[in-house]
Amino acid sequence: MGRVFCSTTTADSCAIDICDRQAVLHLKLLQNKTIQGSVFDSQTEVSLADDFELAATTRIDLVTRQQINRSEQIIYLTADRVGYDACLQIARLAEVLLAIGGIAIKVESTGIAHSRSKWLANYDSDDVFEIQSLYVRLIEGEYYYSCGMHNFGKADVAISLDVDIGLAIYVMNVFNYYRLTESPILQDGHTFQPDVSCDRYQIKWIEDDEETPDSLLHNPYGRWLLVISN
Repeated sequence: MGRVFCSTTTADSCAIDICDRQAVLHLKLLQNKTIQGSVFDSQTEVSLADDFELAATTRIDLVTRQQINRSEQIIYLTADRVGYDACLQIARLAEVLLAIGGIAIKVESTGIAHSRSKWLANYDSDDVFEIQSLYVRLIEGEYYYSCGMHNFGKADVAISLDVDIGLAIYVMNVFNYYRLTESPILQDGHTFQPDVSCDRYQIKWIEDDEETPDSLLHNPYGRWLLVISN
């Protein structure tokens, strides 16, 4: 209906743009949106598959890479809303496009990509972590930090590079999951302990200075830095 993509049986809706492969060069048109979903549907530039694989959480198989590179359309789903329900709506609407031939999905506001099978396995799950994993990725920069919690209307999390990477991944995932399921009111100086066998961490709010404010990846809610509490 115009540029609106909506369900006839639920309240799910979002803006939709159906573009040819040249539109890949014009992603800046979407910079003022909050949640981005790209469904690759059948011939684009060869580099598109490479970019997609770099952003993927799991290996992209050869057949999928070839389909991405042969795709003729990219479908953008965008929403100005944030929050868990908004992410669920985009997830369900994107599933419709996968069901009619979409190849894979990239969440532009996170820079994370998923195969069709991954999205279909998670998109309507009752497990909060499975929905979280569609929209949030973990990155190594000045800190280990998450990217994508702004899709849920929340700050991301960061932890020192001195922490073992396996432990850092666990702590950050548990911290984000805790905030999505419990919605605690956090303040500087509060402490967090992912489980009784782990260290206790003191939290401090910091700005997101990894991304510029005009970037889709920028989190305006900032980050919670976790520091081991003595």
